[in-house]
Amino acid sequence: MKQTFFRGRTITDDDVIQAMKCFDKEHRESFPEKRWKRYAIEYENKNYPPKEIMRLVTGMQDVGSGGNYVNSPFQNLGFTIVPLENNQMSANDSDLLDEAESEVVFSLEYDLENSLVSNLEQLEEGLRLYQQDGITGQQLDTKVAGRIDLLAIDAQGDFVVVELKAEEADRQVCGQIQAYMGWVKENLAGDKKVRGIVIANAFTTRAIYAAKVVPNLSLKKYQISFKFADI
Repeated sequence: MKQTFFRGRTITDDDVIQAMKCFDKEHRESFPEKRWKRYAIEYENKNYPPKEIMRLVTGMQDVGSGGNYVNSPFQNLGFTIVPLENNQMSANDSDLLDEAESEVVFSLEYDLENSLVSNLEQLEEGLRLYQQDGITGQQLDTKVAGRIDLLAIDAQGDFVVVELKAEEADRQVCGQIQAYMGWVKENLAGDKKVRGIVIANAFTTRAIYAAKVVPNLSLKKYQISFKFADI
């Protein structure tokens, strides 16, 4: 049995095959054609929509960007990804345009997340990813409070919840991260402190004011730099 990882979860080739069977039985006839335009998983002479199969495999409603981000785990498991012949997007199809824009956002968040995981000290000296009993702090599913982008431990051994936003963050993000912080305090921290960091491309004035009344919450703006390499 082959296995790989997607957003902190282990998935196997058998998981994917079972998800395909579920799709054939319960979803294929009603699945909207406009949500499936670019790529397919080809298996036993049938095509399957990668994002929908990933949702079924992981139980996640939001699996993030399409394209290579979702396709590569299937390829790691030995499945074949094929481009669809009808993958031309109409400029008048607003639903597809919105989805394409969303994929760019999710891709940015994914890249930002992976960049931080590989070197959390670029955010703060002494910061490291939470790891305990086989559970890691990347995409930590709290069930009741939601999914934490990154849970880290600082140089003093206290907990740090990190929420990532590729675009401008509004005041709602403050309530969102406070729920995560509350869950960590209740379930993991014990006598350790819990604080939060929101990282975004920009912050609305409302977000900045909302964060001011939470003493253990800080806002950080990220900037993108490019590196180039010969092929």
